[in-house]
Amino acid sequence: MSPYIQQVNFPSATCNDRLLWDTWMSMFHFPTLTVADELGLFSLLEKSPATAAEVAKILCLGNRSTEALLGVLTSIGYLVQHSGTFYITDVSRNFLLPNSPYYWGGILHLMRTNPLSHSSLLEALQNDKSTIYKDQDIWEAHEIDPEQAKAFTRHMHSQTISPALCAAKTGDFADVKRLLDVGGGSGAFCFALAQHYPEIRCTVLELPVVCRIAEEYISAARLQEQIDTLEADFFKDPFPKGYDAILFSNIFHDWGREKCLHLARSSFEALPKGGHIYLHEILLSDTKDSPLVATSFSMCMVWMAEGKQFTSDELHQLLTECGFENILVTPTSGYYSLISGRKP
Repeated sequence: MSPYIQQVNFPSATCNDRLLWDTWMSMFHFPTLTVADELGLFSLLEKSPATAAEVAKILCLGNRSTEALLGVLTSIGYLVQHSGTFYITDVSRNFLLPNSPYYWGGILHLMRTNPLSHSSLLEALQNDKSTIYKDQDIWEAHEIDPEQAKAFTRHMHSQTISPALCAAKTGDFADVKRLLDVGGGSGAFCFALAQHYPEIRCTVLELPVVCRIAEEYISAARLQEQIDTLEADFFKDPFPKGYDAILFSNIFHDWGREKCLHLARSSFEALPKGGHIYLHEILLSDTKDSPLVATSFSMCMVWMAEGKQFTSDELHQLLTECGFENILVTPTSGYYSLISGRKP
């Protein structure tokens, strides 16, 4: 060391930087998953488990690239390795195979074409406004562009169908005869209810462009006898009467409290005495700082819509304010819970 350069003695850090590394490297997790999906890796390994060299040859990838791809997916838990051969896990078999009814392809494809960036998130935070479609409102974009509406409907179908099947099995819907699924997208939640309760009749209330998409899903599932659609704007049009239950699955988190109050009040007015309201949501803890998926989902709402995730107490208070009683919160599947209330 030069005698003219003064030596600096840095004090030791009070902790290591593993959390920074974990956060930084997590940026590769989801893109790695979408790439693996596009390459057909999970279908390949489902048909025939393979070594890294075999995967590289079949997918026309370099050995170094294949090692990195398989390494990340195995570290996360989508693959498992035995004696150098890679196999898909139960999670991958359920949610990452295109022929599975629970395939997350809709989410993977939407995020592939609309990736999150630093600049778009910063802009969303600073302006408190969605930036996923740049300057265009997400819902207006879907009305204008049927292809975007179809992509988003596939996205919501992917994340709804599996937890909806679990929610249907809780028994909370046992007394329901006619259910209105407000903003029900593809009708995924109605599919689950129809499967578990053969006597139930469901209506998906959606914008015209989404109703046409939902009808394709309903027809493909051969559920036309139990499920139909109703074209409406759930903020502008009154809810129809004649239903003893109204459901909002992944709807309240898209909107601010005042708009959610409007939806709950509209439901209260439309329901008969003894009618039920159901909310299907991922809930924040009471302190709003966990679980990580729920706090991250709130950040996702900053980027995508104008809402946030709620705590169970917030939804309890909101429904009570609108006149509902007997508010119950029932964990269903994964991070989801079913919040229900009854009109006295």
